[in-house]
Amino acid sequence: MPSPQVRPWGSDATARLDALYDAIRDSNPFAANRVNEPSPYDVDVPTIHANSFDRLVALADQARRQRRGIGVALLGGAGVGKSHLLSRLYRWANAEVDQGRKRACYVYLHNLLADPDRLPRYLLKCVVHLLAEGGRGPLHETELIRLIDGAIWHALKSKNPGVRSASLKEGEAAYQALFGRSPGAREVYGLLFQLFRHAHPRKAADPRARSLARAALAWLAGEEIEAESARALGLPADGRESVLLRDDHEVEQVLLALAQLARLRDQPFIICIDQVDNLDPDKLQALTRFLHALLDHAANLLVIISGVKQTLLNFKENQIIAEAVWDRVAEYRVELLRIRREEVRQILEARLERFFEPFEELEPVHQHLQRDTLFPLGRAWLAGRLVEGQEFRARDILIWARDAWEDEQAKLAELGLESWLGGWPIGQSAHENGPREGDRNLPITLEAAIDALVERKLEEHIAQRRLHPGSLPPDAGNLAGLVQALLEQCRGADRPYTLRDVRRMEKRNGRLPPYDLLVRERREPDGQEITSGVLFLSNTGRSASEALKRLLNDEPPPDHRLLVTDEERRPLQVGSTGQEYYRDLGRLGPHRFEHLKIGFEQYAALDALEGVVRLARVGDLEVEHPRGTIRQVTEAEVIASHHRQDRYRRHPLLRPLLTEEPPPGEPEPPPVALDEADVRQHTMAQLAWRLGMTAHEVTNGYLKAHPTLALPFEAVRARIKAIAARMHAEGLIYATPTDDDLFLQRRA
Repeated sequence: MPSPQVRPWGSDATARLDALYDAIRDSNPFAANRVNEPSPYDVDVPTIHANSFDRLVALADQARRQRRGIGVALLGGAGVGKSHLLSRLYRWANAEVDQGRKRACYVYLHNLLADPDRLPRYLLKCVVHLLAEGGRGPLHETELIRLIDGAIWHALKSKNPGVRSASLKEGEAAYQALFGRSPGAREVYGLLFQLFRHAHPRKAADPRARSLARAALAWLAGEEIEAESARALGLPADGRESVLLRDDHEVEQVLLALAQLARLRDQPFIICIDQVDNLDPDKLQALTRFLHALLDHAANLLVIISGVKQTLLNFKENQIIAEAVWDRVAEYRVELLRIRREEVRQILEARLERFFEPFEELEPVHQHLQRDTLFPLGRAWLAGRLVEGQEFRARDILIWARDAWEDEQAKLAELGLESWLGGWPIGQSAHENGPREGDRNLPITLEAAIDALVERKLEEHIAQRRLHPGSLPPDAGNLAGLVQALLEQCRGADRPYTLRDVRRMEKRNGRLPPYDLLVRERREPDGQEITSGVLFLSNTGRSASEALKRLLNDEPPPDHRLLVTDEERRPLQVGSTGQEYYRDLGRLGPHRFEHLKIGFEQYAALDALEGVVRLARVGDLEVEHPRGTIRQVTEAEVIASHHRQDRYRRHPLLRPLLTEEPPPGEPEPPPVALDEADVRQHTMAQLAWRLGMTAHEVTNGYLKAHPTLALPFEAVRARIKAIAARMHAEGLIYATPTDDDLFLQRRA
């Protein structure tokens, strides 16, 4: 341990000890045992899997230097640390080497869900939206615009190495001279410059420029744009037909162009697809075929696919991934093994060191850490856990440590801080291996334990999407795939639903179908069968109008037509003709036509319901039951939990396709009223001296500082989590979902 540093505590020893008590009682540094998204603030031990990390870094640099595409398969069992390693690579990539320039351009993807023929386009959409940071802030501040800006300056300096400033016109001329003859990609490079032009901060007040910037971004993401916008951006457009990337080859050209822009900034372009093994076989086959072609043509690209080793090897053996494709996308294989005994201690020490850093100058804490770097778990505790075995899963170690910390929390509550510190190490308390402090309502049956676990993972998944909305762009195909997958889990006469069948509609004689899903239900009590045609729309303008026309004029029509749009991010926008189709649909009456407008939270909830099922499918969801025994949760057990907790019918999009019953009449209670400025000030003040704390801790501290607030704890915590999410979006703090909580850290 490094020597303790003086902290700005003041002289009030009681306040210092109170803060220590609250920190140990309200948080657990071992609660998070998996990585769902790369973070700049993960606790890391660089020496663990160091050779594998160095290999990935070397391959990224090799792709840049040799101007080629390289495919890597990162393999290992569940829980060995694959996602932790990818998070370390993210931190390496995002370290600034020059002002405004990072080491690499890194895009992390997981849970890709789209039809096989649309997967390349959906992959592109996710990449572009992540580089544009989900459109959450000004476009000119995003990594995508920085890539284009770097290419413009490269072009200018190629002509005049001493240039220090230039007009937009001069920049455009140099850029066009550099990229104007790029075979097959001239339109792509042209649209990238148009995006830069219209997203420029000088045009922030110009609504026409903002509209064209959004259109350019949509086209680059593989979406349709109106002919008028296309012509204004310099794209060829015939008549009134919408314009989009026509096929996978054109989709590929955008990704190749992005990799080329990164190369001009001396950055390897890295696309990481984590948990690729949870894709359905037909989707994995389509994805890997596309990646094969992409790598063959790339000049500066490292693609990493990560998954459970045996699952991916089975896909290869069963020819789901063809041998030639595997040899290209897994040209290099990096395998992670379990950690050794000496590395176990390093993981625990790293988390404890970060936790206790604000308290190191407290004499009892300093003395205990000097004697035992694993305080309050203890070296003796660890020796007892490692008595058998030489290699271990990192996840198991963190689960053991989490439980041991909870035992110490119980002893702390039983004895008080002074006695606990003075008597440590303390023998087994009345709580150890039994109910722990705050665990009076812990589930005791396996089903209840699984239900609680799944609920926490659902909250974690939704929070992750909320904090990083670019990872779930609005996409009709993705939404249709989610709904189809979830409805398939509800099929069967033995289920308590009206649903009997769901079918994905295909093109008829080359023509688009009038709807995406055809749902068949059997209504009670007469057993009448009815059909519903469900259309998902995320495009706008003429193509959306044509979709409404197909829905209106379908013969013979289904009993019910359901139109679904993402109202928050992609509301229905059509011209006068489309508006007339929409009015005609409305005239059919509410029993024949319904327009369901969902928000981001409802979209993310669908994604979470299926996402947790997929975690279980690849053996990456585990429950501790009974205490001390860790077992995998199966896909069937997650689906059974969804049914037990009525999660399918609780979703407003799934409900009308599963039951005739009206939704519950009780509205959601309004959020509690808190002074947001005061919450922000309190949170920032706490994070000024704490390296990190949970929203649960912040809530405890806030209520303690405001004893007159007569509000339920969970209602206050929900409000504080919402405020913390906004602070994350504003770049004030960094929030990481951990089960149903958020871990908050002040940004460096």
